Amino acid sequence: MPDLSSRQYVIVHGYLASPDAHWFPWFKEQLEQRGATVTVPALPSSQAPEPDAWAEALDTLLPHLNNQTVLIGHSLGCVTLLRHLMSRPKGETVGGYVLVSGFDQHLQTLPALNAFTDTPLDYEDLQRRSAFRASVFSDNDQIVDPRQSQALAASLHTTTLEVPGGGHFLGREGHEQFPQLLDLLTHA
Repeated sequence: MPDLSSRQYVIVHGYLASPDAHWFPWFKEQLEQRGATVTVPALPSSQAPEPDAWAEALDTLLPHLNNQTVLIGHSLGCVTLLRHLMSRPKGETVGGYVLVSGFDQHLQTLPALNAFTDTPLDYEDLQRRSAFRASVFSDNDQIVDPRQSQALAASLHTTTLEVPGGGHFLGREGHEQFPQLLDLLTHA
């Protein structure tokens, strides 16, 4: 089992989620067993999220980033963590970031989230923020079209991992655990 005692992981949940949802508790426990520090912040009003409120919450939680920080986003949490990275001073980097069912374009299925994707990302800046960048998506996601996750991955030049039949990686779809993501991070 790898020693992750110097690492700080932050899992940024998405729309309608909380720190206790989906695979987050299991994943947190797995990383902590390997010595990592793990935070899964409760972002405000996940039922009706506002980009500014979520940005402020991450600014408060993560006023400084460093090469021991690894950010993991799920769904809406992906664009949220990417915007947080872009808001940091030039030259500030992280140990890595992983985007699970990420997107940065409007979703046909959820127009209520358009405010999060109205402004384009600076892909070059985000590439410079970390050498370890990964995207995880499935081939049958009904919430975020896998092509949107693949397009974001291509724009950021991330490593990609497609999980067949993974859906949107929700607890109700059987994702109370996420061994593929754990393997990706512990063997990086």
